[in-house]
Amino acid sequence: MEDTEPQHQQPQPQDTVTSFEEGLAALAGDLTRLRIGRGRPSYRDLEARAAGSGTELRLPVATQSDVFNGKRLVRSDTFMALVRILLSYDEYGRPTAIPAHTAPELAVWRRRWQDLAALQPPGYSRARAARAAQAATAGGGAAGGAAAHETPRDPSTGPREPAGPRERTGPFEPAGPDVPAGARAPAAPHGPAWIESLFAPSAPDGSDGRADAPRTPRHPEPGTGPTAGPAPEPASHPSSHPRSEPAPAPVPQPDPSPDPPAAPAPNPGPASLPVPAPDPAPAAGQAPYALRHRLVGHLAPVRDLAFSPDGRLLASAGGDTVQLWDTTTGHGTITPFTATHPLAFTPEGRLLAVDAREPSLLHRIDPATGRPDGPPLTGHASPVTGITCAPTGGMAATLERSGTVRLRDLSAGGLPFVLMHGGGTDPIDAVAFARDGRLLAAARSSRVWDLLDRAVAGAPRAAADGIPEAVALSPDGLVLALGHRDGRTSLHEAAGGRDALTLRGHAGPVRTLAFSPDGRLLATGCDDASVRLWDAATGLPVGPPLSDHSGRIERIAFSPTGRLLATSSADETVLLYERSGTGRTPLLAAEALAVALRERQPVRLPPVEAGAAIVRVAFSPDGRLVAATTGAGSVRVWDPVTRRPVGPPLAELATLPWCLAFSPDGTVLATASANRTVYLRDPATGTRVRELPTGHRGPLKRLAFSPDGQLLATGSTDGTVELWNPATGTCFREPLSGHTNEVVGLAFAPDGRRLVTCGADGQVLWRDPGRPLLPDHVSRGHQGAVWSAVFSPDGTLLATAGGDATVRLWDPAGGLPVGPPLTGHRSAVYDVAFSPDGQLLASAGEDGLVLLWHPATGRRVGGPLAGHAEAATAVAFSPDGSLLVTAGRDGTLNRWAIGPL
Repeated sequence: MEDTEPQHQQPQPQDTVTSFEEGLAALAGDLTRLRIGRGRPSYRDLEARAAGSGTELRLPVATQSDVFNGKRLVRSDTFMALVRILLSYDEYGRPTAIPAHTAPELAVWRRRWQDLAALQPPGYSRARAARAAQAATAGGGAAGGAAAHETPRDPSTGPREPAGPRERTGPFEPAGPDVPAGARAPAAPHGPAWIESLFAPSAPDGSDGRADAPRTPRHPEPGTGPTAGPAPEPASHPSSHPRSEPAPAPVPQPDPSPDPPAAPAPNPGPASLPVPAPDPAPAAGQAPYALRHRLVGHLAPVRDLAFSPDGRLLASAGGDTVQLWDTTTGHGTITPFTATHPLAFTPEGRLLAVDAREPSLLHRIDPATGRPDGPPLTGHASPVTGITCAPTGGMAATLERSGTVRLRDLSAGGLPFVLMHGGGTDPIDAVAFARDGRLLAAARSSRVWDLLDRAVAGAPRAAADGIPEAVALSPDGLVLALGHRDGRTSLHEAAGGRDALTLRGHAGPVRTLAFSPDGRLLATGCDDASVRLWDAATGLPVGPPLSDHSGRIERIAFSPTGRLLATSSADETVLLYERSGTGRTPLLAAEALAVALRERQPVRLPPVEAGAAIVRVAFSPDGRLVAATTGAGSVRVWDPVTRRPVGPPLAELATLPWCLAFSPDGTVLATASANRTVYLRDPATGTRVRELPTGHRGPLKRLAFSPDGQLLATGSTDGTVELWNPATGTCFREPLSGHTNEVVGLAFAPDGRRLVTCGADGQVLWRDPGRPLLPDHVSRGHQGAVWSAVFSPDGTLLATAGGDATVRLWDPAGGLPVGPPLTGHRSAVYDVAFSPDGQLLASAGEDGLVLLWHPATGRRVGGPLAGHAEAATAVAFSPDGSLLVTAGRDGTLNRWAIGPL
């Protein structure tokens, strides 16, 4: 069989292919620079270093050659193994310790691989290999023969017989002919059975087929070697039933209508209500959900999914790792905790996960750190195979492999008590809370139990069709859904026991089911690699099937609002869909803008012309106003969306251009005049509502409100700082000293417990606003003036802008620097600002550039924002993080759409 692209694959847009190839080349270049910076070890040295590391890492020379030359994208575990081995050399090429797979310096490389894998078009590797083969053939028989001899095809990539079940012997599942049956389903009903997923460990283009085989264990610690694996997975899990025969091959099913392009939906945002008002159900020919993110990074089938209560995080379990994904950006992190399915979020946002080494133990994981929060939850007699949390309180129900259901109070932390045993001929397969907090359990024999009353809620359904493969209860506890091996899904009255509807359309066993939070939709996942959506009231299909996976569907989950739908598969990927509403085809420009913003690529909007150099800029707390001061002594206020002015310009020659600040409640805009007086104004009209005659001996240079609005700090050229009560107009104590030159930067910590002052003397002084006369400590690091300071939204970092062309990050706990200075500007940096989520830091400089940084790593994000003809003097993010405004000496206020939508 020729290695050609499957017929069902559609040709990929040239720009997508080009973006992937450019990214692959850039990644290869960065890896080459890393190799040079580590003493330029040879390919043979790297191969021997990996083989002798005791970590079972394997780096064949052929694989290294492909990676360093940008020929293909290898598997994640192979790529990360290469990075770890390169980082185990110092700058002189001397071997050092191999970093652990959780080392912080690996995060940026893992993220780059995930981003590039998400760009690789489906069928790209095989199509490129086919084109290369055709080119070789066209070049002449001799050349073609030589090429074929140099790159022999690995038999392992050809057709394989389905493997039978086998016992799991370790924590890692090797790829190859001995993968359990059903672990990797066909790419699509029309393709040959051996076609594997783009993101599965197949041999990509340019490979000789031997470089990455056999598959190595994932994430081993240096020097430990393989570890003992967890107990075999419970047979009661819908996706882990051992089968003696391979899963039936999917049968092509005609779609009732083609899948129309889906419009990008808006950002889901946090859930404000447990269950929102239902949206109108889409028509059958429309796509109710559009693919938003392809989440790659797992190295085993992804067996479980769970959304956080606010919908901002998605947890996924594959193999013995749990990843946490940001549902807005699609970025994921591997938790340090070794866990497996099942997963569940508590109402307060803690993740409950089963310990992979002790499956009878539950851990509460803090999503912010990925580490266990407190001791494990004990009290289970056998491995836990199911978890569900009550939406109305801190109760959790757990299901054990033995069929025992236990209920525990998470707030009390005591041992769980047994609600019922379901072993023997009536094993319980799933438990679920109804929306009102009443707990129900669905047995595999289709019997429904009211667990609070410990009584059977309805008569059992006939089991003539065999034991169901999957069960689900509607949120109101009234409907029981059962998935069957023959592709049917049946709906029943949960309490009455009567049959209601039968849903047909899948071409294989239905392994997983999920109701939407409002109960209007039922999602079904099958071995045929498709997810179908059904109207739970009528049993009619809602839109065409979602067929973006290439392997058996393992789990389906709706977000708490129902706006997001997540699916996981044996192809080791997670797909995140967003409700598409009308299903209209979007304008091309709108689609391009949506893609750019989702990828956090700034898009420049039409600028605002101020007519004079802009010195300071600030957003109102609600984001509806943006204010700026000019070198001509005026204060201007605009609508940041329409660019229309709000109120008349305040053209007072005595207004100082360096002072501008909104109060936290947005009712006051503070400015200063040359007579050393602070004016508190109505932002909409510019009317003065109060005057604060300061005692400074020189002009004012900076203003800052405390987070609660009870204090207003003023900094002056006389080197002092004064604290005022803006409501009463009274000054607190005497001026704060400590600087030997003018004070040009002020910043309150988000909790109000720290006030930082910085000045032209290069000092950063840390003060307690309750005892501000003497600074707690002094930080020095900049060579020259410190022009600006700002705290991160969570208060864990302080960023400062220096006249030495650098940005520095500081630890507020001790005033010590965090990492090396951030370099990239060619001259003085005048202003810095954090995005509201703390994921971006913007800096503006004399060189006219605005740079974006990732605060956690100190690395640049994208290229410079070059929109000013002269110096960039100020930057500010909108409160929702979607806009960045930059001010310049050229009199231009630039607006950058920075996403996400």
